Amino acid sequence: MKDLEELNWKTYESITKYIYETLGRESNIKVLGHGNNCRVQGRSTVEHQIDVLTFNSETQVYTAIECKYWNKKINKDIGII
Repeated sequence: MKDLEELNWKTYESITKYIYETLGRESNIKVLGHGNNCRVQGRSTVEHQIDVLTFNSETQVYTAIECKYWNKKINKDIGII
């Protein structure tokens, strides 16, 4: 695995996707999409780009995952710390 100084946002998204793919197999969770082309339409019909989208076939629940990889504190409008 790369040193933390070498890790970037794109690699962080890929690692998150890999974790959900690997651990999700035992929990009926499947990764439906990830990266720049992963988009979902919200209830207000606005389209949102998300980092990883999963679906649990057992519970019929979708999960939108937004990865945040910052080297400093950020405010709530950018993400949760």
